[in-house]
Amino acid sequence: MQTGEVQQALNLEEKTWYAMSLGDLTLYLQQKGSELLTATAYQSNDAPPLCQVLHPVEQLADGVKIKERLYIGDPEEQYRIQLQLADKPYQVKTDTPIRIGPNGHLVLYVSTPLWVQLISTSGQVMSEYPAVSPRLSWVGSSTTEGALCYSSKSTAPADITQVQRREHRAVTAMELVNSGTAPLSVERLSLPLNMLSLYYASGEGFWTESVRFRIEPGSGETTIVASAKPPLDIGEAKLISEPRESGKSSRLKTAMNLIMG
Repeated sequence: MQTGEVQQALNLEEKTWYAMSLGDLTLYLQQKGSELLTATAYQSNDAPPLCQVLHPVEQLADGVKIKERLYIGDPEEQYRIQLQLADKPYQVKTDTPIRIGPNGHLVLYVSTPLWVQLISTSGQVMSEYPAVSPRLSWVGSSTTEGALCYSSKSTAPADITQVQRREHRAVTAMELVNSGTAPLSVERLSLPLNMLSLYYASGEGFWTESVRFRIEPGSGETTIVASAKPPLDIGEAKLISEPRESGKSSRLKTAMNLIMG
């Protein structure tokens, strides 16, 4: 998928269904006067991921029903399709526990699913759909202190040559730094995707900025620092979408115990 296909303006023939597919999602669109009809279908998550640009179809697939009717209001406004990162942090669990020695550091690569957004020319997000149905979880120091997030498992390779690029996922380079004098055990990390940008590099796929986690083993206190761009190893990367949270800071500090190992 090229960047021109990602940020695609909608130019739909009236009363004709169109479909695009990404990951497990198939999104159907139809322009009907001043309203845009939408419908969605999700395949089984163990099926090969889909990737198909917007194209006309004869009708909705069997069993698929209209999900929404969207009205922009201003007749001069138009829609475009854009990809974005998740709207909540992702709690990433590694397949196997990781231990880092005192003052040691390690870079891991994880990927997370993208979201497909319908945006007006003025920048309003009218609706959005995850490429893969996410699983909700909770991150925090207790059942009352924390926040909802998504969760997923990852092989989290430490070698960039082993990173699998997929059209419906973005890769993040996570540097884990043990700032203490005892070994650090890591099983889960909370990745603040809602505060990161989405980039695209030709031949390398979708990436976010690199993120550094500086962790104190005793207390679990974590300082998160987001870099200005993805790793240099992927070459030139084009910005696709800005962070969801406009108050993004390059230095994100939290006293929450983000390490669940």
